[in-house]
Amino acid sequence: MQADAAFLLFLLAASFFIGVSRGKKKLGLFILAIYAVSLLFSYIPLDALTQGRSDQEIFLFRAAVFLIVLILVVLFLLRSFRGALYPDGVWWEILLLSILLSGFLTTSLLNLAPKVLIENNLLNLSPVALKFFANPIYAKWWVILPIFGVVFL
Repeated sequence: MQADAAFLLFLLAASFFIGVSRGKKKLGLFILAIYAVSLLFSYIPLDALTQGRSDQEIFLFRAAVFLIVLILVVLFLLRSFRGALYPDGVWWEILLLSILLSGFLTTSLLNLAPKVLIENNLLNLSPVALKFFANPIYAKWWVILPIFGVVFL
């Protein structure tokens, strides 16, 4: 099993267990946090810190900062919506939101990579992962579908 498949399975399992233990509202909150961080991330001045580094180092640094900011935003949102987040949802709703959350997070992280890494597959991703998460046509759907999952589920 390649590392990217293991990573995706880990994301899916982690988000499913979060959803089962905390409810689909918390999964929706994570999805909204990824939207917020995706919008805010372009305003964080990281270019000065990554000058002169290799493309892999730039990607890893940007991904680490993205995840740190995501954790902070999730913590602030959890604090803000504390009373409204109680466990709820049936298993299929939680599974669907988990899939959408995992795909959206993976696409968001791959969007941080310099184009050279994706075009030449220097991240050693499987062809399936490249097709479903780095291809612009599929990536648009991974960005659009989670908000409908949050609204309609």
